[in-house]
Amino acid sequence: MTCSKGVSHIKHRFFVVCLSLALAIALFTGVFAVMGWGSLLRDVGSAVIYPFQWVFSKTGNAIQGFGNYFQDIQDLNQQMESLKAENESLKNELLEAGILEDENAWLYEYLSMKEIHKDYALCAATVTGTSSSLGQGGSYITELTLNKGTASGVEAGMPVVTTAGLVGVVVEAGLHHCRVSTILDTSVSVGAVTTRASENGLCEGDYARIHDGHATLRYLNEEADVQVDDVVVTSGRGSVYPYGIPIGRITAVSSNAYSRTTEAVVEPFADFTNLTQVMVITSFVHYVDGYESGHGPGPGPDGGGS
Repeated sequence: MTCSKGVSHIKHRFFVVCLSLALAIALFTGVFAVMGWGSLLRDVGSAVIYPFQWVFSKTGNAIQGFGNYFQDIQDLNQQMESLKAENESLKNELLEAGILEDENAWLYEYLSMKEIHKDYALCAATVTGTSSSLGQGGSYITELTLNKGTASGVEAGMPVVTTAGLVGVVVEAGLHHCRVSTILDTSVSVGAVTTRASENGLCEGDYARIHDGHATLRYLNEEADVQVDDVVVTSGRGSVYPYGIPIGRITAVSSNAYSRTTEAVVEPFADFTNLTQVMVITSFVHYVDGYESGHGPGPGPDGGGS
Protein backbone atom coordinates (compact mmCIF):
# COMPACT_ATOMS: atom_id res chain seq x y z
CA MET A 1 0.00 0.00 0.00
CA THR A 2 2.83 2.36 0.91
CA CYS A 3 4.61 1.50 -2.42
CA SER A 4 1.52 2.44 -4.48
CA LYS A 5 1.26 5.78 -2.76
CA GLY A 6 4.96 6.46 -3.46
CA VAL A 7 4.53 5.78 -7.20
CA SER A 8 1.45 8.02 -7.38
CA HIS A 9 3.30 10.82 -5.64
CA ILE A 10 6.22 10.59 -8.13
CA LYS A 11 3.84 10.69 -11.10
CA HIS A 12 2.08 13.73 -9.65
CA ARG A 13 5.36 15.58 -9.15
CA PHE A 14 6.52 14.77 -12.73
CA PHE A 15 3.23 16.11 -14.13
CA VAL A 16 3.55 19.31 -12.12
CA VAL A 17 7.16 19.85 -13.30
CA CYS A 18 6.24 19.32 -16.98
CA LEU A 19 3.25 21.67 -16.68
CA SER A 20 5.39 24.33 -15.02
CA LEU A 21 8.04 24.10 -17.78
CA ALA A 22 5.37 24.40 -20.47
CA LEU A 23 3.84 27.47 -18.81
CA ALA A 24 7.28 29.05 -18.36
CA ILE A 25 8.16 28.52 -22.03
CA ALA A 26 4.80 29.95 -23.12
CA LEU A 27 5.16 32.95 -20.82
CA PHE A 28 8.76 33.51 -21.92
CA THR A 29 7.77 33.39 -25.57
CA GLY A 30 4.80 35.69 -25.02
CA VAL A 31 6.85 38.32 -23.16
CA PHE A 32 9.49 38.35 -25.96
CA ALA A 33 6.75 38.69 -28.57
CA VAL A 34 5.11 41.62 -26.69
CA MET A 35 8.46 43.32 -26.34
CA GLY A 36 9.10 42.95 -30.13
CA TRP A 37 11.86 40.42 -29.69
CA GLY A 38 10.06 37.64 -31.48
CA SER A 39 12.48 37.65 -34.38
CA LEU A 40 15.38 37.47 -31.96
CA LEU A 41 13.77 34.52 -30.28
CA ARG A 42 13.33 32.81 -33.62
CA ASP A 43 16.97 33.47 -34.52
CA VAL A 44 18.15 32.10 -31.20
CA GLY A 45 15.91 29.08 -31.61
CA SER A 46 17.19 28.52 -35.13
CA ALA A 47 20.79 28.82 -33.94
CA VAL A 48 20.13 26.26 -31.21
CA ILE A 49 18.26 23.87 -33.51
CA TYR A 50 20.58 24.22 -36.56
CA PRO A 51 23.33 21.86 -35.34
CA PHE A 52 20.73 19.16 -34.76
CA GLN A 53 19.16 19.82 -38.15
CA TRP A 54 22.59 19.64 -39.80
CA VAL A 55 23.44 16.36 -38.09
CA PHE A 56 20.08 14.84 -38.98
CA SER A 57 20.39 16.10 -42.57
CA LYS A 58 23.89 14.66 -43.06
CA THR A 59 22.87 11.41 -41.39
CA GLY A 60 19.85 11.17 -43.65
CA ASN A 61 21.94 11.93 -46.75
CA ALA A 62 24.50 9.33 -45.72
CA ILE A 63 21.82 6.72 -45.18
CA GLN A 64 20.24 7.61 -48.51
CA GLY A 65 23.70 7.51 -50.16
CA PHE A 66 24.39 4.05 -48.78
CA GLY A 67 20.99 2.93 -49.96
CA ASN A 68 21.65 4.28 -53.45
CA TYR A 69 25.12 2.68 -53.44
CA PHE A 70 23.78 -0.76 -52.65
CA GLN A 71 20.97 -0.29 -55.14
CA ASP A 72 23.54 0.64 -57.81
CA ILE A 73 25.54 -2.50 -57.01
CA GLN A 74 22.41 -4.60 -57.28
CA ASP A 75 21.54 -2.95 -60.62
CA LEU A 76 25.10 -3.55 -61.90
CA ASN A 77 24.94 -7.22 -60.87
CA GLN A 78 21.65 -7.61 -62.69
CA GLN A 79 23.12 -5.93 -65.78
CA MET A 80 26.18 -8.23 -65.63
CA GLU A 81 23.98 -11.32 -65.38
CA SER A 82 21.92 -10.05 -68.30
CA LEU A 83 25.08 -9.42 -70.36
CA LYS A 84 26.42 -12.89 -69.49
CA ALA A 85 23.18 -14.50 -70.63
CA GLU A 86 23.24 -12.43 -73.83
CA ASN A 87 26.90 -13.38 -74.44
CA GLU A 88 26.14 -17.09 -74.02
CA SER A 89 23.20 -16.76 -76.38
CA LEU A 90 25.41 -15.08 -79.00
CA LYS A 91 28.08 -17.77 -78.59
CA ASN A 92 25.48 -20.48 -79.15
CA GLU A 93 24.14 -18.65 -82.20
CA LEU A 94 27.66 -18.33 -83.64
CA LEU A 95 28.37 -22.00 -82.94
CA GLU A 96 25.12 -23.06 -84.60
CA ALA A 97 25.86 -20.76 -87.55
CA GLY A 98 29.35 -22.28 -87.88
CA ILE A 99 27.96 -25.82 -87.77
CA LEU A 100 25.31 -24.91 -90.32
CA GLU A 101 27.94 -23.32 -92.57
CA ASP A 102 30.10 -26.46 -92.35
CA GLU A 103 27.11 -28.68 -93.11
CA ASN A 104 26.16 -26.53 -96.10
CA ALA A 105 29.74 -26.59 -97.38
CA TRP A 106 29.87 -30.37 -97.03
CA LEU A 107 26.49 -30.78 -98.74
CA TYR A 108 27.76 -28.63 -101.61
CA GLU A 109 30.88 -30.80 -101.92
CA TYR A 110 28.83 -33.98 -101.84
CA LEU A 111 26.39 -32.77 -104.49
CA SER A 112 29.26 -31.46 -106.61
CA MET A 113 30.95 -34.86 -106.42
CA LYS A 114 27.75 -36.57 -107.51
CA GLU A 115 27.34 -34.12 -110.37
CA ILE A 116 30.92 -34.53 -111.61
CA HIS A 117 31.00 -38.32 -111.19
CA LYS A 118 27.62 -39.49 -112.42
CA ASP A 119 29.12 -42.98 -112.77
CA TYR A 120 29.65 -43.18 -108.98
CA ALA A 121 27.14 -44.28 -106.37
CA LEU A 122 28.13 -42.40 -103.22
CA CYS A 123 27.34 -42.85 -99.56
CA ALA A 124 28.08 -39.79 -97.42
CA ALA A 125 29.50 -40.67 -94.01
CA THR A 126 30.66 -38.94 -90.84
CA VAL A 127 33.96 -39.81 -89.15
CA THR A 128 33.21 -41.03 -85.62
CA GLY A 129 36.68 -42.24 -84.65
CA THR A 130 40.31 -42.11 -85.79
CA SER A 131 43.63 -43.80 -85.21
CA SER A 132 46.69 -41.64 -85.87
CA SER A 133 50.44 -41.79 -86.20
CA LEU A 134 52.18 -38.98 -84.36
CA GLY A 135 55.29 -37.58 -86.00
CA GLN A 136 57.36 -34.44 -86.36
CA GLY A 137 54.89 -33.01 -88.87
CA GLY A 138 51.91 -33.62 -86.59
CA SER A 139 49.36 -36.37 -86.13
CA TYR A 140 48.29 -38.14 -89.35
CA ILE A 141 45.18 -40.33 -89.50
CA THR A 142 45.86 -43.92 -90.58
CA GLU A 143 42.48 -45.44 -89.72
CA LEU A 144 38.90 -44.13 -89.61
CA THR A 145 35.64 -45.32 -88.15
CA LEU A 146 32.55 -44.17 -90.08
CA ASN A 147 28.86 -44.08 -89.12
CA LYS A 148 27.74 -46.06 -92.18
CA GLY A 149 27.78 -49.81 -92.73
CA THR A 150 26.11 -52.64 -94.61
CA ALA A 151 22.66 -51.15 -93.91
CA SER A 152 23.71 -48.26 -96.17
CA GLY A 153 25.28 -50.45 -98.83
CA VAL A 154 28.84 -50.12 -97.50
CA GLU A 155 31.04 -53.21 -97.72
CA ALA A 156 34.68 -54.10 -97.26
CA GLY A 157 36.81 -53.27 -100.28
CA MET A 158 35.02 -50.03 -101.19
CA PRO A 159 37.09 -46.87 -101.76
CA VAL A 160 36.64 -43.79 -99.57
CA VAL A 161 37.17 -40.26 -100.89
CA THR A 162 36.70 -36.55 -100.28
CA THR A 163 36.39 -33.88 -102.95
CA ALA A 164 40.15 -33.32 -102.49
CA GLY A 165 41.14 -36.87 -103.28
CA LEU A 166 41.49 -40.49 -102.23
CA VAL A 167 41.28 -41.27 -98.50
CA GLY A 168 41.55 -45.04 -98.35
CA VAL A 169 39.54 -48.27 -98.45
CA VAL A 170 36.89 -49.93 -96.24
CA VAL A 171 38.51 -52.94 -94.55
CA GLU A 172 35.65 -53.99 -92.27
CA ALA A 173 31.91 -53.25 -92.30
CA GLY A 174 29.28 -53.73 -89.62
CA LEU A 175 25.56 -53.01 -89.88
CA HIS A 176 25.84 -49.31 -89.03
CA HIS A 177 29.57 -48.63 -89.02
CA CYS A 178 32.72 -49.44 -90.92
CA ARG A 179 36.48 -49.27 -90.49
CA VAL A 180 38.69 -47.60 -93.10
CA SER A 181 42.45 -47.83 -93.64
CA THR A 182 43.84 -44.64 -95.19
CA ILE A 183 46.46 -44.57 -97.94
CA LEU A 184 49.04 -43.67 -95.28
CA ASP A 185 48.58 -47.07 -93.63
CA THR A 186 51.28 -49.57 -94.60
CA SER A 187 48.65 -52.22 -95.37
CA VAL A 188 47.19 -50.16 -98.26
CA SER A 189 48.44 -50.36 -101.83
CA VAL A 190 46.78 -48.46 -104.70
CA GLY A 191 47.37 -48.80 -108.45
CA ALA A 192 48.49 -45.31 -109.53
CA VAL A 193 49.50 -43.42 -112.64
CA THR A 194 51.05 -40.00 -113.26
CA THR A 195 48.90 -37.64 -115.29
CA ARG A 196 51.73 -35.96 -117.22
CA ALA A 197 53.64 -38.97 -118.57
CA SER A 198 51.25 -41.86 -117.68
CA GLU A 199 53.87 -43.72 -115.66
CA ASN A 200 52.32 -46.63 -113.71
CA GLY A 201 53.25 -47.78 -110.23
CA LEU A 202 51.83 -48.62 -106.81
CA CYS A 203 51.14 -45.94 -104.19
CA GLU A 204 51.69 -47.48 -100.75
CA GLY A 205 51.82 -46.50 -97.12
CA ASP A 206 55.42 -46.37 -95.95
CA TYR A 207 56.84 -46.62 -92.43
CA ALA A 208 59.56 -44.18 -93.47
CA ARG A 209 57.02 -41.59 -94.68
CA ILE A 210 53.98 -42.05 -92.44
CA HIS A 211 55.25 -39.61 -89.78
CA ASP A 212 55.43 -36.88 -92.42
CA GLY A 213 51.97 -37.67 -93.77
CA HIS A 214 53.37 -38.91 -97.09
CA ALA A 215 53.08 -42.13 -99.12
CA THR A 216 55.50 -43.74 -101.60
CA LEU A 217 54.95 -44.40 -105.31
CA ARG A 218 56.90 -47.63 -106.04
CA TYR A 219 57.72 -50.00 -108.88
CA LEU A 220 58.09 -47.33 -111.53
CA ASN A 221 60.37 -48.24 -114.43
CA GLU A 222 64.01 -47.35 -113.85
CA GLU A 223 63.85 -44.91 -116.76
CA ALA A 224 60.37 -43.61 -115.85
CA ASP A 225 59.66 -40.00 -116.68
CA VAL A 226 58.70 -38.82 -113.19
CA GLN A 227 59.23 -35.30 -111.91
CA VAL A 228 58.54 -33.24 -108.81
CA ASP A 229 55.05 -31.69 -108.92
CA ASP A 230 53.67 -34.48 -111.13
CA VAL A 231 50.10 -35.35 -110.13
CA VAL A 232 49.30 -38.95 -109.23
CA VAL A 233 45.82 -40.48 -109.70
CA THR A 234 44.34 -43.95 -109.39
CA SER A 235 44.99 -46.07 -112.48
CA GLY A 236 41.88 -48.25 -112.19
CA ARG A 237 44.00 -51.40 -112.33
CA GLY A 238 42.39 -54.03 -110.12
CA SER A 239 38.75 -53.87 -109.04
CA VAL A 240 38.86 -51.66 -105.95
CA TYR A 241 39.46 -48.09 -107.12
CA PRO A 242 37.90 -46.19 -110.03
CA TYR A 243 40.20 -44.63 -112.57
CA GLY A 244 41.27 -41.00 -112.07
CA ILE A 245 40.76 -40.33 -108.35
CA PRO A 246 43.41 -37.75 -107.35
CA ILE A 247 45.91 -39.20 -104.88
CA GLY A 248 48.56 -36.53 -104.46
CA ARG A 249 51.53 -34.65 -105.81
CA ILE A 250 55.13 -35.90 -106.11
CA THR A 251 57.58 -34.04 -103.87
CA ALA A 252 60.77 -36.07 -104.39
CA VAL A 253 62.11 -38.72 -106.80
CA SER A 254 64.83 -41.32 -106.18
CA SER A 255 66.22 -44.56 -107.62
CA ASN A 256 66.07 -47.90 -105.82
CA ALA A 257 69.38 -49.61 -106.55
CA TYR A 258 68.22 -53.00 -105.22
CA SER A 259 65.07 -53.31 -107.34
CA ARG A 260 66.35 -51.11 -110.18
CA THR A 261 63.18 -49.11 -110.11
CA THR A 262 62.27 -45.48 -109.52
CA GLU A 263 60.43 -44.35 -106.39
CA ALA A 264 58.69 -41.07 -105.60
CA VAL A 265 57.40 -39.43 -102.43
CA VAL A 266 53.71 -38.52 -102.71
CA GLU A 267 52.06 -35.80 -100.67
CA PRO A 268 48.33 -36.69 -100.56
CA PHE A 269 45.68 -34.16 -101.55
CA ALA A 270 43.33 -35.33 -98.76
CA ASP A 271 43.90 -33.69 -95.38
CA PHE A 272 44.87 -36.55 -93.05
CA THR A 273 45.09 -34.29 -90.01
CA ASN A 274 41.42 -33.27 -89.98
CA LEU A 275 38.90 -35.60 -91.60
CA THR A 276 35.29 -35.18 -90.45
CA GLN A 277 33.17 -36.02 -93.51
CA VAL A 278 33.94 -38.49 -96.30
CA MET A 279 32.18 -40.41 -99.09
CA VAL A 280 32.21 -44.13 -99.74
CA ILE A 281 32.04 -45.11 -103.43
CA THR A 282 29.64 -48.06 -103.25
CA SER A 283 29.71 -48.70 -107.01
CA PHE A 284 31.23 -47.20 -110.15
CA VAL A 285 31.81 -47.72 -113.83
CA HIS A 286 35.21 -49.39 -113.98
CA TYR A 287 37.84 -47.85 -116.24
CA VAL A 288 41.47 -48.90 -116.62
CA ASP A 289 43.79 -46.12 -117.73
CA GLY A 290 40.74 -44.22 -118.93
CA TYR A 291 39.04 -47.09 -120.80
CA GLU A 292 35.78 -48.65 -119.56
CA SER A 293 36.09 -52.29 -118.53
CA GLY A 294 33.01 -53.01 -116.37
CA HIS A 295 31.67 -52.18 -112.93
CA GLY A 296 33.40 -51.86 -109.59
CA PRO A 297 32.12 -53.01 -106.15
CA GLY A 298 28.36 -52.92 -105.59
CA PRO A 299 25.34 -53.62 -107.75
CA GLY A 300 26.21 -51.11 -110.48
CA PRO A 301 26.32 -47.36 -111.02
CA ASP A 302 22.68 -46.92 -109.97
CA GLY A 303 22.79 -49.10 -106.87
CA GLY A 304 24.09 -48.94 -103.36
CA GLY A 305 24.84 -45.92 -101.18
CA SER A 306 22.95 -42.75 -100.66
